[in-house]
Amino acid sequence: MMKVPFNSFMIFLVLIKSTEISCQSNIYSGKTGWTLSTSFQVTGGGYIYNEYNMLYLLYGGIRYQNNDLTLYGYIPVVAQNNPGFTQSGMMIIPTGRENEGGGGMMNGGNMHGENNSMNQTSMMDMQVTLGDFYLYGSYQLLNEIDHSMDLFVNPNIKFPTASAGSTIGTGKFDYGLSMNVRRSIESFVILAEAGFIKIGDPSGVDYKDPFTYGIGLGKFISDNGSSILFYFYSYTKIIDNYEPPRQVSLGLNLKLNSTTALSFTGFKGLSSYSPDFSISTGINFDL
Repeated sequence: MMKVPFNSFMIFLVLIKSTEISCQSNIYSGKTGWTLSTSFQVTGGGYIYNEYNMLYLLYGGIRYQNNDLTLYGYIPVVAQNNPGFTQSGMMIIPTGRENEGGGGMMNGGNMHGENNSMNQTSMMDMQVTLGDFYLYGSYQLLNEIDHSMDLFVNPNIKFPTASAGSTIGTGKFDYGLSMNVRRSIESFVILAEAGFIKIGDPSGVDYKDPFTYGIGLGKFISDNGSSILFYFYSYTKIIDNYEPPRQVSLGLNLKLNSTTALSFTGFKGLSSYSPDFSISTGINFDL
């Protein structure tokens, strides 16, 4: 049986969650200290709009862990060719746009994958702005050494630090709470989560506050802790006339040494309210 430390696999979750934060089972068991992380994400899709949308996000994050408690905060710099998006939990979702016409949020919109021709003029006119600040906590209630699984409770909050004129956020606070479980079987790890998000409503949009759920399967692929992870994640419906956001991801974690790891992750949206694709790469440093 392959002997690998759990904290190596949890590094991977931290890197993935710097671009799709959730499932805060990303804890280093018995490890105390600070960790810096950064990642770059590219996201594209038609969503519910009449034109193709590209977002480029550069994240900077810092985490502190002490025994069973972890705090993790991050903020992105965002470049976008079109306005009208926010990040909530693991998802980048539309906020709606004024004067969007028949493709606007409140008027029906496009189905996922339609009208994917990029607007070259708008691509040349990228808007760059600072995004919202996200703070996540995680507390380990049970550990697999003494029980049949690891169990975590995870509160989180989004602060509306993005400029009101940037339309990269809602201008409102978001609040969330989730529970995560983790179980190891040989070199495999099974992950599952369930939660709830209170989304702040931007002007003219009345979001339903969604329940969230996800399930994943990971595997260690080397003795030093390198791993792969497949993960499915979904919300319940946010807007009545649209499918709920949902996506799958596949990632590779390469452990370079005891303090540094690289991650490469691809995401595929599964509904009209999700991006067509996202790709990200990140690096994590223990201090």
